[in-house]
Formats: sequence, structure tokens, C-alpha cells
Amino acid sequence: MKKRVYPFIWVFMSGLIFYFFVTVIRQNDEMSVIKAQIQVLEQKVAQEKDKREELLEQKSKANTDAFIESIAREKLGMVKEGERLFVDSE
Repeated sequence: MKKRVYPFIWVFMSGLIFYFFVTVIRQNDEMSVIKAQIQVLEQKVAQEKDKREELLEQKSKANTDAFIESIAREKLGMVKEGERLFVDSE
């Protein structure tokens, strides 16, 4: 009677060990996927920080007279008093 109990225990333990190894391998795969996602998100965060700094710099420049004057000249075609506007015929 005892001989039949031992094979059952060995089968059960073998199954348990197999399940353990499969679980460890799956978790390892999931961890590598999550690490890759973290790297992508960290790169996006760095890009957004750079973009934010650039926008803050543009915002601070937008309030200066020189910037307003350059926009008026380039986009609106305005000139100061006493200046002459030359138009290229081509």
C-alpha cells in the first residue's frame, strides 16, 4: 500500500516543480516586456521635458519688444516710420 502512495507524491511534486518553472519563465518574459515599456515611456518623458523647456523659452521671448517687432516685420509686412520697403519683382 505504501508503494502506491509514493508514486502519487512524486507525480504531484514533479507537477508542482514544473508549474513553478513555467511560472518563473512567464514572469521573466513579462518583466522584460515591462522594462522595454518603461524605457519607451522614459524617452517620451525626456522628449516632453525638452519640448516644455523650448515652449517656456519661446513664451519668455514672446513678451520682448524685439520678438514682437520681428513678427510684425516678417509675418505682417510692417515697417518702421522712415523706413522704405523694397519688393522683389520675382
